[in-house]
Amino acid sequence: MKTLYLLPFLFLAITTFAQKQFVVQNGTAQTFETLVEAVDAASAGDTIYLPGGGFNFNSQIIDKQLHWRGVGHYPDSTLATGFTNVICDGYPYVLRFTKNASGSTFEGIYFQGSLQFGTVSNEEVTDVTIKYCRITGSITLRYNINLSNGFPDLNFHLLQSVVGTMKGNSGRNCLIENNLIFGTCEYFHYSIFNHNTFAYSSYHLSNSTNCRYTNNVFTYNPGLSGSSNCEFQNNTFNGGLPYNPELSTFTGSGNLTGVNRDQVFKSITANLWTFDYPNDYHLNDIAGTNENGDDVSILGIATDGTNPGIYGGAPIKQYKEGAVPYNPHVRTVDIANEAVNGELDVKITVAAQEK
Repeated sequence: MKTLYLLPFLFLAITTFAQKQFVVQNGTAQTFETLVEAVDAASAGDTIYLPGGGFNFNSQIIDKQLHWRGVGHYPDSTLATGFTNVICDGYPYVLRFTKNASGSTFEGIYFQGSLQFGTVSNEEVTDVTIKYCRITGSITLRYNINLSNGFPDLNFHLLQSVVGTMKGNSGRNCLIENNLIFGTCEYFHYSIFNHNTFAYSSYHLSNSTNCRYTNNVFTYNPGLSGSSNCEFQNNTFNGGLPYNPELSTFTGSGNLTGVNRDQVFKSITANLWTFDYPNDYHLNDIAGTNENGDDVSILGIATDGTNPGIYGGAPIKQYKEGAVPYNPHVRTVDIANEAVNGELDVKITVAAQEK
């Protein structure tokens, strides 16, 4: 299946310097001039390749499984093409995905707005994966918090992305891993938060039960209002533990407290609470206090022996600075000013994320 990436890539490389084109592929490829046309024409299971640029997409309901592939959102990895920016146009600036969108995937896209999954009648969207994306608004995994059908199994995966507030709305079985999170995480159940960096100037967590938080960096009091039966392992906290280990239903071990948020990252050029591309979210070698009251380095304290936060975990899972998708994308282009002997010299440098 890897060779299927070649055809849409060639379309995108050619059209990068002409009119922007959107490629829809499922064995064969078609091109469209607008994202709306591409989404409307695509059949369930198709892949849509989005070029660099800003594209308005009116708030609408998408009710089919699609695989969205952009060129990335980091400026330094999209110099030749520009980053893929989908602008959710029209109040309430939300793209809504309903039941038949289950199984959809998203990679390498900057969503300027919010994403919402599910319907008011609790028809769930499941098996969604979001990777290498930036979402400026919120992500809502269910339309409401209604528990008439219990805690539905969403099998939602969010990986190596930059996001704001996330609302599980009583959904379960979510994996939130190696993300930069600038908002709250609400109403998650039986879910795992692993190797994330929380940089938000208010409470991070609320109204969640039976969740596991491992190897995360918390730069503010997590806040556990309405939560119970959660487990905390090998996290770093700016303040003290967010729970009383003797008088609550929460459990934990290997956590470090008193980690100075103003010193924890390599370099913050502006506001800690706002994502900025020049910021370096790698960790400094500073100390925190363990359960025995000893001061120990935060480096290497994760359950897997790596660092907590986004750059920890297995190499393939660690946050990638380029945040680029797996399909090849253009990094640099050098086009000669004139043809020689009827031939125009064109040099294109491409790259793709390792799987």
